[in-house]
Amino acid sequence: MRPAVFLLSACLLALCPEGRLFAQEANEPCAVSDDLAIVNYPLDHVYARLQAKAPLKILLVGSTSSTGSPAWAGKGLAVAFRAYPRLLEGELAGLMPSLRASVTDKTAAGLTAPMVVAQLEANLAQNRPDLVIWETGTTDAVRRLDVNVFGETLTDGLRKIHERGIDVMLVDIQYSPQTDSIYDFQPYLDYLWRVGEAEDANILHRFGIMRYYVDQGRFDPAATTAAEQMKNANFVHACLARQLARMILTAAQQQP
Repeated sequence: MRPAVFLLSACLLALCPEGRLFAQEANEPCAVSDDLAIVNYPLDHVYARLQAKAPLKILLVGSTSSTGSPAWAGKGLAVAFRAYPRLLEGELAGLMPSLRASVTDKTAAGLTAPMVVAQLEANLAQNRPDLVIWETGTTDAVRRLDVNVFGETLTDGLRKIHERGIDVMLVDIQYSPQTDSIYDFQPYLDYLWRVGEAEDANILHRFGIMRYYVDQGRFDPAATTAAEQMKNANFVHACLARQLARMILTAAQQQP
């Protein structure tokens, strides 16, 4: 297990020739508190791809809360807004214009961690990614999958990915006050964070980030009109894409 190393403001000149920092300005709409912007582990394989100026292939797996309607929104919103996987390529290009990154989205509705792992070998063989981003925990908690099964399966999946020499990051549970009052997400979050630490996997703390935005009044999860819901969804997913891109490049700046 490697120790925690840096915040999103870190940058090595080897990959930032102009000394550009991936820092968050305090007045930036997407900025979060420092505890939600920590990157704990380097991405060794991504680092090597960037050093070689080679294309970067990213594979997204997990449940489809990333591309379906947010928990606070109406069912018709899913087809209209741009979810963060669709925005990630653009955010990476904006931070590092020389980077040629492609994102393949293999998320699907209702997938639990065991379902993702059952498809994992085939997805890795077919797509040959340099980095896997695994969105997990929301469906498992909603379906009340045994939390130990969830955690053990997550560990197994991360090890399968690492054994292939592929980097991996986790995206934790989606937050809204409405769903948080109905489902007990905390045991799944706790187990997910422990597994991430044990398996050297950085985590985009989506749950904490979205709750931070709600507490700061940056969007209203109780919005009822389609226009308000669209505005909220676009804001949240644009910010998640930005935070994720920063995490990837910050972790990739660290030498193996």
